[in-house]
Amino acid sequence: MSRIHKRDHNGKEIFNVAKALPMEPWMIQPIFFSAQDVLMNGQAHSDPLVITLLIEEWGVRRILVDNGSLVEVLFYDTFKRMELSDDILVPSTYRIYDFNGTVTIPKGKVTLRVSDGGGYLDTLTTFCVVDVASPYETIIGRPWIAGIKGVASTYHQRLRFPTYKGIAEVVGDSQAARQCMQVDTQINEERRERKRREKNKAKESKAAEDLERVISHAVMAYETQGSEPS
Repeated sequence: MSRIHKRDHNGKEIFNVAKALPMEPWMIQPIFFSAQDVLMNGQAHSDPLVITLLIEEWGVRRILVDNGSLVEVLFYDTFKRMELSDDILVPSTYRIYDFNGTVTIPKGKVTLRVSDGGGYLDTLTTFCVVDVASPYETIIGRPWIAGIKGVASTYHQRLRFPTYKGIAEVVGDSQAARQCMQVDTQINEERRERKRREKNKAKESKAAEDLERVISHAVMAYETQGSEPS
């Protein structure tokens, strides 16, 4: 789901413009990573960064941190498990395009409290609620990361951000990340297989129509020849 962005009905990409607020001293603390921060004994990996945060007091474990996403996504299954009502959804005026061009029409937008449970992070975040299959429960993208002035590193499997108490971090869950990757691969394979079946079915239907047309023309030609005087 990398490279998720918003577009209006004319296909133009939507960017949010916010007024810049004065920077407090704690906001400009340096954020850095070292070799000691690397999980898995420094071995190379391709795991996405999957973290756990509280969303409206619900512990949401499979949150994908995606620097390529321009919108925060809350999947509808998660929305319903949180026992939230569709009545709180605000209609959205845009569509979501994922990296392979698939178009999703959101069910709506909702603003929810996101925190880390430790008093370091507490934000109001507007999510786009979409009803599509995903191994993740939600996706947080560049706007949210920028909003907390954070830095996300998939290599180090950590999200770090400044607070008035110092630099805080949320460590990724590598096991959950691998499980999500496996499920995501399965979902993509099932989607491709479904498309192949639909394509083959369409070909078979067209072939049957072409055959019926040929037979119909042949019958008409035979009947025309049979009706001619000898």
